[in-house]
Amino acid sequence: VKMVQGDTLFLYGDYLFYDGNTQIAQVRNNVRMENRTITLTTDSLNYDRVENLGYFFDGGTLMDENNVLTSDWGEYSPVTREAVFNYNVRLVNPAPPARPQTILISDTLHYNTETAIAHIVGPSNIKNGENHIYSELGYYDTQAKRSYLLERSILNNNGKRLVGDSVVWNDDVATAEAFGNILYTDAIDKK
Repeated sequence: VKMVQGDTLFLYGDYLFYDGNTQIAQVRNNVRMENRTITLTTDSLNYDRVENLGYFFDGGTLMDENNVLTSDWGEYSPVTREAVFNYNVRLVNPAPPARPQTILISDTLHYNTETAIAHIVGPSNIKNGENHIYSELGYYDTQAKRSYLLERSILNNNGKRLVGDSVVWNDDVATAEAFGNILYTDAIDKK
């Protein structure tokens, strides 16, 4: 089954149930929604033609030119290019050769497919090689490979711990800056 809306949205699946009154398309089994360079795959997707919003509730994967995101529940708007992911969220940002990839694990994450910026809105862990960051609020720019983290975010690296009201992390050069009420401890060098 194939559903086309305009010239940028294509929806494929094994089964399609469409309610003309509510204008909701329910697509099941081997579902693939394509919008420009974005592909969303799942086994159950509802697409609301009035709100221009597709949402899955039984696990799904969104892939774009920069990242692969998976979660148990999510929604994507082709108009705003905004995605919201909930429950067991995992964002994988591949790295260039000889650099570690970045993995962001959260329970709630907002992501814009146009800017490739992930908005952290709850307890989240970011792993990049030996670096581990915990944050509950902030942004991760997956193209620039920089994190802007707020509300006492914590960076750990081989026994070193950096805490600040805000923390800026740069994946490319593995450096961090902290601002406001900074605490730095080094368990290895006892500093």
